[in-house]
Amino acid sequence: MSADRRLGGKVALVTGASSGNGRAIALRFAREGAAVVCVDVREEPDPRGGEQGAPTHEEVAAAGGRAAFVQCDVTDGEQVRAAVELAVRSFGRLDIAVANAGINPAIHDLVDEPWAQYEQTVAVNQHGVWWTCKEAARQLVEQGEGGRIIAIASVAGLVGSATGVAYNSSKGAVLQLVRTLALQLAPHDVTVNAICPGWVRTAMTRETQSDPGLLARALALHPLGRLGEPTDVAGAAFFFASADAGWVTGVALPVDGGYTAV
Repeated sequence: MSADRRLGGKVALVTGASSGNGRAIALRFAREGAAVVCVDVREEPDPRGGEQGAPTHEEVAAAGGRAAFVQCDVTDGEQVRAAVELAVRSFGRLDIAVANAGINPAIHDLVDEPWAQYEQTVAVNQHGVWWTCKEAARQLVEQGEGGRIIAIASVAGLVGSATGVAYNSSKGAVLQLVRTLALQLAPHDVTVNAICPGWVRTAMTRETQSDPGLLARALALHPLGRLGEPTDVAGAAFFFASADAGWVTGVALPVDGGYTAV
């Protein structure tokens, strides 16, 4: 663990913590001194993302940090509440919640999009964030000591795109949830912010990464000339979780290599 432990004494819950952005966020928080509750439907990293190593909570423990894992389907409110309760039982409190879990299904035009796929996407990307924010907010307000809620949205929630109706609309809904909740929780000194990544090297973009033509088109969308890394998203999450962001709330921050600047 890092000697500069700016989240020392804090307890963070991260959904979708086994792989990709969630894993990077959980590991960064742990290096900064936080105890981390890793929430996911599976313990092991998603092999489709090229990640290797032990489950996230085991990586944290091996480096001298404190972590726990809880299996949880974020579309089930009772399971989300149980995850928050586990954080409190294990580490005494909750200070930071990151609603990161999400899916990116096959892309269809609206007229061809299967209803079942739309429902699943909204259930995970929108309702799962709603449940995570709801149960985290309940705990933070009860504690009465402030806190941080961070939602992972997407540039797809900020700008229009001709593809991915279900995904794009679910991410747009997350941003409105964040803005509304920021106002509701401001009297309790709980900040609520969103991170809007561009295309990041995770399992979600595996097909793009493996196809030279798709990769070239994706790179052209990002003026900095590369796809993002999960650590880029983790850095933004750390900022929102840190004391530096104590007067920042209701923000949708693009972390996108310039995607939304074009």
